[in-house]
Amino acid sequence: MFLLVLFCSQGKSNLGLTLIFVETKWMADILSDFLIGNNLPATSIHGDRSQCKCEMALQTFHTGHTPILVATAVAARGLDIPNVTHMLNYDLSSDIDNYAHCICHTDHVGNTSVATAFSNRGNKNIVRELVELLCEVNQEIPGQLEHCA
Repeated sequence: MFLLVLFCSQGKSNLGLTLIFVETKWMADILSDFLIGNNLPATSIHGDRSQCKCEMALQTFHTGHTPILVATAVAARGLDIPNVTHMLNYDLSSDIDNYAHCICHTDHVGNTSVATAFSNRGNKNIVRELVELLCEVNQEIPGQLEHCA
């Protein structure tokens, strides 16, 4: 978690927004609470939050009042959020299509952004597909990822 706090606190001075994707509703709440507990302005959206709470979270994110939004990939589908400069996959999806959706989430609205994905041994099933996807879109492939493939 320390790495995540360091990453987010560095982005805090930036005028852009940080979107963090997680796999579960539970993790969205846990991570959002953790960030808030470390004095980072965060909020979350997921399927168990009421429509009103999701709308409020999105409004505070859009305005930059809470520039960190933790979301499940399902909850964030179809959102057009300008000014997202950092996108993190905190829980790397086991489905390459979900990963591609998350990565492309900021790009399709014309932003220049940085995408970061945290992975572990449990993600080895998509490594080869991930390398192929990154090659397809002419992105640099980190050495460790290429080695794992």
